[in-house]
Amino acid sequence: MNTRITTLKAPSGHVRQLVLIRSLLIAALAIATLWANQLIELPLQPIITIVGLLAAINLLSLLRLKWDVPVGGAEITVQLLMDILAVAALAYYTGGAANPFLSYILVPVCIAAAVLPGIYAWGLSLVAIGLYGALLVWHEPLIQLAPPSHSHHHEPSINSHLVGMWLNFALSAVLISYFVVKMAAAVRQQQDTLNARREEDLRDEQLLAVATQAAGTAHELGTPLSSIKVLLADLAREPEVQELIGDDLALLRNQVNECGEILKRLRQRADIDQLTHPPVIAAREYCTQLIDRWQLLRPDAHANFNVHESLQNRQVRFHPTIEQAITNVLNNAADASTKPLYVSVDTDNEQLVWKITDQGEGFSASATSMLGKRPFTTKPDGLGIGLFLTHASIQRYGGTVEIATPAEGGTVTTITLPMETASEQ
Repeated sequence: MNTRITTLKAPSGHVRQLVLIRSLLIAALAIATLWANQLIELPLQPIITIVGLLAAINLLSLLRLKWDVPVGGAEITVQLLMDILAVAALAYYTGGAANPFLSYILVPVCIAAAVLPGIYAWGLSLVAIGLYGALLVWHEPLIQLAPPSHSHHHEPSINSHLVGMWLNFALSAVLISYFVVKMAAAVRQQQDTLNARREEDLRDEQLLAVATQAAGTAHELGTPLSSIKVLLADLAREPEVQELIGDDLALLRNQVNECGEILKRLRQRADIDQLTHPPVIAAREYCTQLIDRWQLLRPDAHANFNVHESLQNRQVRFHPTIEQAITNVLNNAADASTKPLYVSVDTDNEQLVWKITDQGEGFSASATSMLGKRPFTTKPDGLGIGLFLTHASIQRYGGTVEIATPAEGGTVTTITLPMETASEQ
């Protein structure tokens, strides 16, 4: 069972609050003991021992917060249980259920209901109810705290008033555990939703900024590309140039023409019909066309492609940005190592799965945690927006991106997409 705490405050913050509350409890107990001991004779030795143990627990809690170890639900449960046991032990030596301080154990029950998973909160509530009920029978009596009774003092009896107080406590603990746990869970869920929405809004703002820059850059690239095409055409007509660098010149012309096609496709994709109603295309054709275009752009990259037969007779409908997202991953894998890539395209449970494996250095754990959340790059000349855009585009249309660094090195990027991504967003 998952016992992770998801609350409005970090679990370590809850421990700090418990230390403060326990400090107030220790101070109140010390003052009450000094005052009451002037009026009645108290068993000071067990009281001082229990208060000292509470103080020691507080000190250990403060020292524990200095450790670089996360605070879990079980730890907070133990902290609250210690408070309940300490107050119950004090009540045992000072009149049992007749001691008005015993009602304090409802405080840890309330705290547990607010910050802990339901199983822990209910467990503490049942412990508190059981201890309260046990103290009705087993305790060291204080004559001054004993309620009026027609019985002789030496005859054991349970006062109906105290039984009523216990029933009231049990009802209060049960209601708190039920309703507060439900309300706290609703608040946590709402907070998680707000946090997720906030992250989505931030990502959308970053995407809008990137899209605006991309549109301006695409417009500006048209003029220099046209000039380069004219110059390359002039160079191609020179026999000396053809003899010296004919093959390289042809490759360069193909690259420039492909850049022009990319800009053309960018303008086409901006059409609202293309965005909201992308065409249905055969899955195998979509993947092979994407691979062919990438290989034309990256003739220096070596890759082994395996497009499985499971794509036969299957169709896909992807938003135009999905192709660019997959291309970004292929480019990053090619940049990571000069060794060949291994690319597998398959289907799994009505999903299209791209598995791209490179033999580069891989990502560190800290770098992996940042991938897709904000622009990030490990390349000296990188812009840091490729993987960010890839994650944003694929997740927006129902897919997932998983990046793993195997022990033997390299990086394995797995892209999973619905065979028909929702087209009307």
